[in-house]
Amino acid sequence: MANLNDSTTFIKSLNIYDENIVLACSYGPDSMVLLNLLSKEKYNIIVAHVNHKLRKESDEEYKLLKEYCKQNNLIFESMDIKDFPKGNMEANARDIRYDFFRKIVKKHDAKYLFTAHHGDDLTETVLMRLIRGASFKAYGGFEKIIKYKDYTLVRPLIYLTKEEITHYADTNNIPYAIDHTNEHEDMTRNRIRKFILPELKKENKNIHKKFIKFNEMISEYENYFDKEIKSLYKKLYLNDRIDINEFMLLDKLLQKRLLNEILLDIYKKEINLINDIHHEMILDLIINDRQNSFIILPNNLKVAKFYNMVIFNYYEETHNNYDFVLKKEVKTPLGVISIIKESNIDKSNNIIRLDSNEINLPIHVRTRRNGDTMKIKNMEGSKKVNDILIDEKVPKNIRDIYPIVVDNDENILWIPGIKKSKNDKQIEETYDIILSYVQGGTEDEKK
Repeated sequence: MANLNDSTTFIKSLNIYDENIVLACSYGPDSMVLLNLLSKEKYNIIVAHVNHKLRKESDEEYKLLKEYCKQNNLIFESMDIKDFPKGNMEANARDIRYDFFRKIVKKHDAKYLFTAHHGDDLTETVLMRLIRGASFKAYGGFEKIIKYKDYTLVRPLIYLTKEEITHYADTNNIPYAIDHTNEHEDMTRNRIRKFILPELKKENKNIHKKFIKFNEMISEYENYFDKEIKSLYKKLYLNDRIDINEFMLLDKLLQKRLLNEILLDIYKKEINLINDIHHEMILDLIINDRQNSFIILPNNLKVAKFYNMVIFNYYEETHNNYDFVLKKEVKTPLGVISIIKESNIDKSNNIIRLDSNEINLPIHVRTRRNGDTMKIKNMEGSKKVNDILIDEKVPKNIRDIYPIVVDNDENILWIPGIKKSKNDKQIEETYDIILSYVQGGTEDEKK
C-alpha cells in the first residue's frame, strides 16, 4: 500500500533512536494502527489515554487498551475527564487532552508526541474551516510535524485515508473499537465525512494528498509572512502602541496581519473572542479623522487614538494622572523618557542635558498641573505650559497626558519633544545628566 509506505518512510526519516515517545491513543483504529507501526520500529513508547466519559463504551475501551499495553509491555498513562468547563465542549476537551499529553511528555522526558490524525481528518478540517471561515493560516488544516520548545508533535498518518487505516487494522488483526458518535449527523464534521468527502473521492480517491499540498503551500506563505510580521511587530509595536504614520505606510495585508499579531499577544488563548468586526473597528479608528477617540474590545480592552498614535490596553484612570520618579526610564502613554550615557545630538527637543548642581534631584516625570510655567531656553520670562502645548497644536486630550519633566522642587525642566527650559546645556558646557525622549518606545526597542 503506497500511502502506508509514505507514513512509514516519514516515521523513519525522523531518526528516532533511544528517545521516549508519547502516543496519544484512544482505542480507535487510527491510534491502534499507529501504535502498531511504532511498535514495529521498537521505539520506547508511552501510551497516553484520555477517557472522556461521554459514552457508555468509554470505560470498556479504557480497560481493553490498558490490557493491550500490559500484554505488549507498553507503559500506560491515563486520565478521566470528570467535569467539563462551561463553553465549547470540543475545544475544552482538546485543551484538557493536550495539557495531559504535555505532562506525560515532561514526566517521561520524551522528545516526541505522536497523534493519529489522518488524511481524511485533514480534508475534513480544511472543508469545515472554509465553510465556517477562518484565518488564512487556519485554512491549511494542520501540520504533519510541529516543533515546540520541549518536544515535537508528529502526525504520520496524514498520508492515509480512514478506509486504508481500517483495512490495515482488519488485515493485521489489530484490535480496535468504533466510536459511533462519529456517525451523528448533528455535527458539521460528521456531515462532511458522510456526504461531501465521498463525492470528492469519486473525483480523486487520493484527494487528501491534494489537501496536503494545499496545506504545504499555505505553510510556505505563512512562514514568509510570519518573519515579516515579527520584524514589523518588533519595530512598530512599542510600549503598547503603534505610530499611525508608520502603520499607514504598510500594505493593507501587512496592516491586518500586524493587528492580528498584536491582538494574539494580548488575548493569547482567548483570541477566539476576536473576529473580523473587531479588526474593522480598529482599522476604522486608525484611518478616520476623529481625534482622541477610542473603542472597547472584548474583555473591556480599550484601544485609544491620541494624536498620531493608537494605544492598546489603554487605562484612562492610570494614564491621565501620573507622577513617576525617573530612575532609569519612565514609560508614559505617549513615549519613553530615559537617562542615557551619551549622545552626539545637539539641537533637538528630544534630548536635554542637565547639570545636577543646578537642580534638586530626583527628577520626576508627571502630567501637567494648573498654573505650570516654564522658563524657556533663549526666551525672557516664563510661559504657561498649557499655552506652549496649544501653540504646538497638541490636542486637548493629549495635553492632559503629555509628559512634563520636573525636578524635586517642581521646577519644569523640559516638555519632551516640544520645548526645553533654561536648564538645558550645550554639548560644550558642563552637564552630568542626559535625558532622551522616544515617542512610542525606547531607543533599544527602535533598533
